[in-house]
Amino acid sequence: MSLAAGIRSQELLGHLSRLSVAAVLVSSAEAQTLASFDSGFLHQVDGQERVDLAVFAMSDRVLPGMKSVQIQLNRSPIGMHDLSFVAALGKPDAQPCITRALLEDLGVNIQAFPKLMALEAGDCTQALAQIPMSRVTYDQDRNIVHLSIPQAAMTRRARGFVSQDRWNAGEAGFWSSYRISYNHTRHSDGLGPERNTTTFISLRNGLNIGSWRLRGNASYYDSGNESTWDWSELYAERSIDPWRAQLRLGDSVTPGNIFDASRIRGIQLQSDMGMLPDSQRGYAPIVRGIASDNAKVTVRQAGRVLYTAYVPAGPFEFDDLYSTPGGGDLEVVVEELNGRKTRFFQPYSALPTMMREGIWKYNISFGEYRRNDYSESPWMGQATFAYGLPWGLTAYGGLSIAQNSYQAGAIGLAFNMKSLGAISLDVTASRSKDREGISHRGAAARVQYAKSFLSSGTDFTLAGYRYNSEGYRSLDDSLRERNHEILIMPEFSRKHEYQLSMSQRLGDLGSLSLNYYGISYRNAPQNATYARVSFSSSIGRIGYSLNYSLDRSPWGARDHAVMLTFSIPLGGTHSASYSVNRTNSQGTSQDVSLSGALTDDYAVTYALQAGVTTGSEQNNGSHGFGSIGYSSPIGVANLSHAYAKNSSSTSLDFSGALFVDDEGVLLGQSIGETAIVVEAPGAKNVEVENYPGVRTNGQGRALIPYAQPYRENRVSLRADPDRQDATLENNVQTVVPTRGAIVVATFETQLGYSRLVVLRGADRAELPFGAAVFDTEDEQRGIVGPVGRVWLTGLKGEERFTVKWGEGRQCSFTIDTIVGENTALAAGKELTCR
Repeated sequence: MSLAAGIRSQELLGHLSRLSVAAVLVSSAEAQTLASFDSGFLHQVDGQERVDLAVFAMSDRVLPGMKSVQIQLNRSPIGMHDLSFVAALGKPDAQPCITRALLEDLGVNIQAFPKLMALEAGDCTQALAQIPMSRVTYDQDRNIVHLSIPQAAMTRRARGFVSQDRWNAGEAGFWSSYRISYNHTRHSDGLGPERNTTTFISLRNGLNIGSWRLRGNASYYDSGNESTWDWSELYAERSIDPWRAQLRLGDSVTPGNIFDASRIRGIQLQSDMGMLPDSQRGYAPIVRGIASDNAKVTVRQAGRVLYTAYVPAGPFEFDDLYSTPGGGDLEVVVEELNGRKTRFFQPYSALPTMMREGIWKYNISFGEYRRNDYSESPWMGQATFAYGLPWGLTAYGGLSIAQNSYQAGAIGLAFNMKSLGAISLDVTASRSKDREGISHRGAAARVQYAKSFLSSGTDFTLAGYRYNSEGYRSLDDSLRERNHEILIMPEFSRKHEYQLSMSQRLGDLGSLSLNYYGISYRNAPQNATYARVSFSSSIGRIGYSLNYSLDRSPWGARDHAVMLTFSIPLGGTHSASYSVNRTNSQGTSQDVSLSGALTDDYAVTYALQAGVTTGSEQNNGSHGFGSIGYSSPIGVANLSHAYAKNSSSTSLDFSGALFVDDEGVLLGQSIGETAIVVEAPGAKNVEVENYPGVRTNGQGRALIPYAQPYRENRVSLRADPDRQDATLENNVQTVVPTRGAIVVATFETQLGYSRLVVLRGADRAELPFGAAVFDTEDEQRGIVGPVGRVWLTGLKGEERFTVKWGEGRQCSFTIDTIVGENTALAAGKELTCR
């Protein structure tokens, strides 16, 4: 039965309840028998034969067939799967087909159960029975299959794990993502009006062939006086799954976690942390303990449950907690079946350099150093690594070498000191030569610290200090010295660097945050300081924040600002705000703004702002801004206009993408690294949920602009109940793309028109309620409802149907759908069944 037919069947059930159908339902703990209905309560023409209403015996009747369902294993979501439902002896509903292969994919240790291994591979009914204390139920209303399997039967597998067998390298094809921006500025002063027009075009192009990704990124800029065209990146890339890595040939950038980032053209091999399950990314400690009896273990942080699991008696450990920024003490509660409860705390803090125990992170790069304003581009090589050790330790370091001029090495150690926080210390030593061949040797030392004080609500997200000796050079410093004849601005030598990020929760009053970054130089007029202090809270539904900033450059410029902002929700998708901003250089500015969406799907958005500035010689007066954006299936357009004293600016921006494969050309919104193509043949103009403006085209195809690699991406189509030309058999699919892939999510459709008709017998009497409607291939296509109504889908041209009821009673009718027939005229059409 089609999805639409199923929906109509449920509507008929509603009619039954409104007609006060009398039912008696007999049930037991192990089985549920069909209800029996007294059809005497139904409206029927005198003398009309009673029909068998067994089809309505269970309101949640599950029929055999393939279904796309959400699987939950031990209450944890696993994702969407296409699962077959089969008829089972003695059970009125079809049961989920749980095979040995599915159990293995879900992480069951099937080797531990000889009877399970002895079953046929396709056995649907006996596989789960071979695992003691296991069961499966299907929640039809929520479309969830609940599997309960003892932890003892499961292999160790990290939460969020997606089997490599499900990774999809995507389709072969060419794509191009583009952005076109046009800006026209007008300015007037005492010398007369000035006009300036600029055009900017950016292109990101790709060709996918199997697991290879060929990429070419370019940009064009025209300001009227000059124009430039630049191919910024050209490279080929592919994943190496056994190494959990990405290999890139061509242009790339080295990581900046240990050495400063550098652009190179060559070869790069680096670990891809995205291939790890979510619970293995970032840093979190291993929780270990002992349960005296079978127990439930719950791990909390700041009162929030992070992890819960049932464990057998004996030692246990959890190595798949999700990472939390900054860390925070963990509370571990062990609730044993005998009622005994024990609690202990495991303090921990985290730094960006820290890795989980047993996890590697590495990068190996070799190629030509690239910087356009340098006269020389030496060959360079760089290797960095980080590895999670036991006892909360992480070791990291690396080597960096450039042709004839530079060598550097780094080594560091990060340590989770539990209640004392987390600390890391690393040292980098360098040796370089300047233009005159003079050698420089030096070192840089860096220490970082993080700690959360839950009792006081204080979070030191990051506190850091770095010292550079006089002879220390980064690679870019060294090459800058060797190319100093083309430098326009002097470069200052850094000596000390200070960094602090912290937040303080003030209970119901709000929260306070501080960000500070300071640098002292050896050869600058003064030190540099950048500081931000922010307080945020709310009064009822109105939120407000007070911010102070101080910026002091090494050249002596000093600027500070105070800003107060109120955010006011207006209901629905609209919100307003008011802000006042005072700076020592720009005077005082007051602004009001209004923004929101004009459509339910957020396809059309707007923003309005108006304000006035006082106390500034150049900018006194009113100013304003307005924009409107439209997200369509083929791209996103934005139009904006801004004005201020003696000037105005108008901008038009359009972005989009095209994808070319063996199915033809598909237009869509600008895509990122990874994307999805929807294919629902014949289902045109169907909305893709959660992606504003994305709809299928005339062929039933759509381009979803972004997706998360190595993760389950749920694609849902919003079926239109008024659609007449095609019916979706299912509206949810799940795909798991690899990085850079463009995968296809295929939706089965039933092509043809849909009609609600009224059937009458040859004597003009209504056909009996509950009679079944079959097509020429004896497949049931619908059920007769009250007053002879029946909903039919997938109609193409002229089709003949047979209605059956009672003992051998039947009649036939023909319906002819005409392409383009008005839906309103077709609804409720009367047909004679002879």
